[in-house]
Amino acid sequence: MGSDTLARVIAASTTSPAPSLVVRRVVRSFGEARVLDGVTLERSQPGVIGLLGANGSGKTTLLRVIAQLAQPDAGEVHVCGRVIEHADDPLARRLVGWAPHEPLAWRDDSVERNLRYAARLSGLDRRRARAVADAAVELWGLRDVAGAPVRRLSRGWAQRYSLARADLLGPPVLLLDEPTTGLDAVARGVLEDALEAWRRERIVVVASHEREWLAARSDQLLDLDVPA
Repeated sequence: MGSDTLARVIAASTTSPAPSLVVRRVVRSFGEARVLDGVTLERSQPGVIGLLGANGSGKTTLLRVIAQLAQPDAGEVHVCGRVIEHADDPLARRLVGWAPHEPLAWRDDSVERNLRYAARLSGLDRRRARAVADAAVELWGLRDVAGAPVRRLSRGWAQRYSLARADLLGPPVLLLDEPTTGLDAVARGVLEDALEAWRRERIVVVASHEREWLAARSDQLLDLDVPA
């Protein structure tokens, strides 16, 4: 089962608009510390956006704002033309796939069950959720670990699961937080192949401390160490 099968399953479940992302003058503080200070970012066509910056520069915070997991203190975020106005907009959430540094999962449950849960939480009925999860397992080569609890996965397998979960419904915008950390050569190759395929159809925002690696794979860069 390949990407064409997954695409057909997704098409039967949801229709995604053309990718676009606008972050306009976003501010986010934690106590007295201002982490994001008027950040602006815009892209209206597929490609990879690289987020650069030292630890604490706000890369993860910005991704969490776009993913609706953190509210900005000021500014606006638009995903595919939809204004993100509150912290739980189900329609907007289906437009964004989120792969944090640590796997987003019920860690004692299996890879397969977690993918089905994620599809159900996105609004699919049980039958479609099972079909989407099963297709993702095949597409991402997860069959050997499909029944294993997520907590038992190696870093490479956990990253592959995270990418599968983020990509589950074919969202037009994908967010990857430090995706290369701890990967062996095989897992890194899987990630790089995915980025190359996604950049033709999606907007992929990647936060990484590996400046040269990220710059070589990005169509656009935003350095959060540089004042807005």
